[in-house]
Amino acid sequence: MATRSDQSSSAPSYQNGITAGSCPKCTTILYSYRYERAARRKSMTATCFRNPTHHIVARTAAAERVRVLAPRSSRGIHFNVLLAAASPLPVPHIIPLSLYLTSCGGDATLAIVLFVIGARKASVAALKRSVTYPLNSILADQVSLPSDKFTTASCIMSQQPVYNAPMALDPDLPCTAGTEPLLALARIQGHMRGIRKCTLGPVPVPEFLETFVPQFTADRSALLSSRNAFNHMPSRADSVAEIYKPLTFALNKRTKFKSRCPGFVFMPTFEHSIRPLRLGYAKPHICCVKAENSVHIEKAHPGSRTEFGYAELFIHVTADPTDDIFVDPPSNTPEESLLEHEFVRDLFGGEDEVTEKDFLELEARYKRQRLFLFTISMAGSMARFYRWDRSGCIVSRSFDIRQHPDFLVEFLWRFSDLTDVLRGHDLTVRMASAAEEALFKGAIRDYLALQREGTGENLDKALSAHYCPAHVTVVNVTPHSSETTGETTFIVSRPVVSPLSLDGRSTRGYWAVNCASGQVGFLKDTWRTYHQREIEGDILRRLNELGVRNVPVLAVHGDVIDDMWDSSDSGLGYQETMTNRYILMPWASRMDGKAVNVHRRRHYRLVTHTVGQSLKMLRGTEELLHSTYDVFIAMRDALAKDSRIHRDLSVGNIILVKESGQTVRKGYLIDWDASDRVDEHGEALQSGRAGTWAFMSIRMLGSRFQDGKQTFKDDMEALIYVVLHSALFYLPHDLDARDFTEFNKDFFEERQVAGDVVFGAKGKLANAEMRHMTSSIQFGSAAFKEWLDTVLDYHTPRRGCIGMGEMWEPETLDTYWSRFLATHTLERNDRTVHRLIKRDRYDPDSPHSEPILSPDSHSSRHHVPVHATAADGSRRGKRSHGADEEPAASSSRLKRACGDRSPRPSELPLRRSQRIREQRSRLQVVVAAPAPDAQGAISNGPARVASTTRRRK
Repeated sequence: MATRSDQSSSAPSYQNGITAGSCPKCTTILYSYRYERAARRKSMTATCFRNPTHHIVARTAAAERVRVLAPRSSRGIHFNVLLAAASPLPVPHIIPLSLYLTSCGGDATLAIVLFVIGARKASVAALKRSVTYPLNSILADQVSLPSDKFTTASCIMSQQPVYNAPMALDPDLPCTAGTEPLLALARIQGHMRGIRKCTLGPVPVPEFLETFVPQFTADRSALLSSRNAFNHMPSRADSVAEIYKPLTFALNKRTKFKSRCPGFVFMPTFEHSIRPLRLGYAKPHICCVKAENSVHIEKAHPGSRTEFGYAELFIHVTADPTDDIFVDPPSNTPEESLLEHEFVRDLFGGEDEVTEKDFLELEARYKRQRLFLFTISMAGSMARFYRWDRSGCIVSRSFDIRQHPDFLVEFLWRFSDLTDVLRGHDLTVRMASAAEEALFKGAIRDYLALQREGTGENLDKALSAHYCPAHVTVVNVTPHSSETTGETTFIVSRPVVSPLSLDGRSTRGYWAVNCASGQVGFLKDTWRTYHQREIEGDILRRLNELGVRNVPVLAVHGDVIDDMWDSSDSGLGYQETMTNRYILMPWASRMDGKAVNVHRRRHYRLVTHTVGQSLKMLRGTEELLHSTYDVFIAMRDALAKDSRIHRDLSVGNIILVKESGQTVRKGYLIDWDASDRVDEHGEALQSGRAGTWAFMSIRMLGSRFQDGKQTFKDDMEALIYVVLHSALFYLPHDLDARDFTEFNKDFFEERQVAGDVVFGAKGKLANAEMRHMTSSIQFGSAAFKEWLDTVLDYHTPRRGCIGMGEMWEPETLDTYWSRFLATHTLERNDRTVHRLIKRDRYDPDSPHSEPILSPDSHSSRHHVPVHATAADGSRRGKRSHGADEEPAASSSRLKRACGDRSPRPSELPLRRSQRIREQRSRLQVVVAAPAPDAQGAISNGPARVASTTRRRK
């Protein structure tokens, strides 16, 4: 970029101007300016928005003006300038700016008034996400501008990322869905199986840095030297504290003008937990956060997950290099031999002990709402870099930070220099204003009142499933290319569905409010497969046009456009995954003897006008059978009018909607993403299983049909299983908790593996042949029992061929079902919730009763300072400890991830009062120090035990 002194005479000149122009490498006119170390430099770095690797450093008079405005405590000012014009501007070109300082969340931010010369509508589409103000209201008496030179004026505020977004709540439990601490081991086992299918590596460290952490500035005057930076760290240790404590100190080391990661601090969050040594409560050992966000973590309750909401980077530590779950090939391995190398250590078939140290980071990652995420692992003094997105993970080779400290120092220096976008934040989402939050809360509350026909406490509880105070965001949805141009803005808060996997679609579902109209809709945010034949929004539009009943009405849909992202295709930039681009690299090793294959995914949003509650919220037998019959109508309509089958009938894909004049809520069939057309034989065009395992038909779960094609009758059978599943969970019956758990396991969850083939349906098959499972259940509704027995006989007559009954036809089932609803009076409010016994999945080292967090997450009585020692936090634990303060190894923890635990006997859950008393008794055995009683007074241990014994009697 040319400086002001180099300008040609033809370029207009204005006071306090800044030099700008087209990128010399790709001729784009979109620039990102970042002024660094305002107290020392008089230059600005201009970065091309289209390609972040294109950057130029320029010395300008405007930079000096920024320096004067910067506060003394600021180490740098971050701001963006977005320049858009009808045609490429000549280089150089002067754009007059008005710079003024504002305060945003404690971070010094510059707001920039940008004048677009000769702007056309298409060239300023990216500006619509920013707040615009009239020219006269901002620049009155500040700058005298010739009116014939400027046609548009916009104010672009430096947008802050959204932090600590809420997750979906469990509809039956007062906690976040899918994060029950006692089930952490089962979740981690699933994560470990998943990581083997989507991990690429090991990429050489220099290549990792150049590819994913580009260098934006050549000036390193503020970089702390890497010489002997980590020499005081041991290569291996007896406890993780001997690794992460000196590492935290070294990373936070700084002088007056130099540091390792400017603008960020490293916090030992492993210690900020009520049970730091236990699965489900443990946290990453170190979290890197922006300096201004550290206060949120320090004030948070130790039992919360606030760290995951603010962390920019995770660092997980193990004490010994042999604890690394990855195995690098020798450095001199020929390139043709790398493909045969097994990169992931065999944790499921070996004899190694696997503890929670291998999984702390995995337990945290799926709670992130980032486009991608960087993490670091330390095994002794050996480090690795990771980059995670919705396709998978790319892992670097390990390196010793004692011998090669420059790798880690270089990564952190570059990381601090990245923009929020290049650190993985989604800037197409912003925090809502107070007025937008009030609009959202009022609209959702009014809609819930109509849907639930109730007020007061129940309405407030229902509202909490969609609204989290001070956590309301604004999302833009750009219409698909085939639709009209322009963005639609929606307000959302707490999702009703949150992702719980490391890769995949990462679907989130929100009740949303249109900013312009105030209308309530449903927003689906997902990462779709790029090469899929049909997009869900296009499918819904076609179904709506054909008049298919009981399917959602489409409002708007489209891929997420982001000018900050580089698209591999020509045209607009879209938010996409990157892991899939490296599957053919020579360093990509095999997993389980097979090449890793991950999908290319693109960020996608869809909004419908149809909004309802999950089928799990059904009120009784009447609503269950009426709503699922509505779904059957949708299935038949789609087949008749569009030759389409759904292929994913499940409890989660049916919603209940209260419509005007109707006493029973109507059922709608949603999530048509997996649907497919059928051929002349009635078979899906795509082969392979699709849908939810628990509800798949007997035929599709057979060992010969893993790659089979589904039919409409498979969907019919799946719908029957959805009805049965809902009745067992939410209607009255005579199964006790133990029998109910066994039935669910045998009928819905049973699966077997033989080589590469996964199959199941043993319980479904046995019941179809003999009815020995369903015939013994006595439901509270005799009418429902009659309906269930009849449709099962339609599917498979007694002593008949499975799924081959002559009555098992869509017309026959439709006729019976509609007549049944017309002639039977069903129970309306007989909802009864049944819960499974999950103790066979519990972590063997965790107690059966766990602490219940205080409603006030900032309660000082529970506060553990972030600088407390690991030993302090572990006093709350149950396990015994050795001299090194690490939990003593026990035989029950050997091979836990391999699934070799002996089954625990099924037991009925204890009453809450019994669990509390037993927990207090256990704590007295472990904790010898005085503890506060219920009133907060200090009492000794024996007195509390005696008091507990008397209450029990």
